[in-house]
Amino acid sequence: MQTTVEGSYVGIDWGDKEHYVYVVDAQGRRRTDFALPQSAQGLGELVSRLRPFEPIEGIAIEKEQLLLVAGLLEAGLTVYPVNPKLVDTWAKCVSVDPPKDDRRAAATLAEGLRKFRNDLRPLRVEDPLTRQLQILTRHETQLIGQRTALVNQLKDCLKLYYPEFLDWYEDLTTTTAADFLIAFPTSRALREATAHQVRRTLLAHDSRLTERRQALLAARAQIVWPQDEVAAAGHAPYAVTLARQIKALNLGLAALRQAIEALFPQHPDAALFDSLPGAGAKLAPRLLSHFGTDRSRFDGARAVQALSGSVPLTKASGGKKQVVFRWACQKHFRNTVHQFAFCSLERSPWARAFYDQAKARGFSNAKALRELGAKWLKIIYRMWETRTPYNEAIYLRSLEAHGSPLAARLRVGEQPVGEQ
Repeated sequence: MQTTVEGSYVGIDWGDKEHYVYVVDAQGRRRTDFALPQSAQGLGELVSRLRPFEPIEGIAIEKEQLLLVAGLLEAGLTVYPVNPKLVDTWAKCVSVDPPKDDRRAAATLAEGLRKFRNDLRPLRVEDPLTRQLQILTRHETQLIGQRTALVNQLKDCLKLYYPEFLDWYEDLTTTTAADFLIAFPTSRALREATAHQVRRTLLAHDSRLTERRQALLAARAQIVWPQDEVAAAGHAPYAVTLARQIKALNLGLAALRQAIEALFPQHPDAALFDSLPGAGAKLAPRLLSHFGTDRSRFDGARAVQALSGSVPLTKASGGKKQVVFRWACQKHFRNTVHQFAFCSLERSPWARAFYDQAKARGFSNAKALRELGAKWLKIIYRMWETRTPYNEAIYLRSLEAHGSPLAARLRVGEQPVGEQ
């Protein structure tokens, strides 16, 4: 009589200094648990200590971007990334106030994997080119977010002691604006500088001497705003520090952009996303990175829409039904789709007609763009699935063939309204 070998389920609670590992069998009985240091030796020991409990049905862990995970995948083990909120829910299935320690967290991951493995997706590593684009585009959006935060802080600071600077530069994200502030950090410094010094600083970055700037240059010696020298002396060092940080971020962003623009054309799916109207050099690689190359990753377009948060969530209980905003999604994906939907308005007639139609129904700007983004994702998913670049003419003919209200709106020649 042949005996069936029971598999084991592993949960790993990762940490900066050590990882806690918990192993259970198919009935949920503990087989072993141990802690390993976050070190090359500890990661190497992990795989060898799991071998006696093979076959390993899977390993559950909360964070997938760890070298620990890379080592497990290289060893041929199956890894399941689990959302921390889901782990918290699993813990509360057993106790309303579950104990919070590394051992218990690892045990919860192992037991949750044992019970709900069929509802989870194993981690599938993308090809090297796609992975690199995913990492680069994610870091680019992170740095842009950091720069936006710094610019907002700088703007608030300038309003307190140097509001006339905002007349010179409306866009504080540029290195030109940062250098100008570093050169003339206070109103007094700007007034006391010679016209040659100001022109030289402006022209150092090819800043045009527009009529407005020429007028500002001529009138800079006039005291228009009340002067608070004490406040200026206190705020100026902080403002200059922010300006230097913005300059450093711009250098980093330029390097990331150069790397992305070098890699993106090499990707086999580049032509698909490059064909999207309004995607451009920045949004096309970001959209590609969110889709990846694994065509079995999504069950359909609806799964992509849900992942990006572009479709609402329906809650129904008894006779009560509620449609609410979908908060649980990939925030970077949501932002990318929102930006692409906005950029497509000027490049795609049907997208503008769809947006105007949504606005006419009383939708806010954000909701109209979210609806348009969901529509685009349905199209992009089909393109991605069939490896077919986007063709606006073909899509417009499809709208006509299906009797879409958008086709009728475009046919009667309604002119799109300006950007809302």
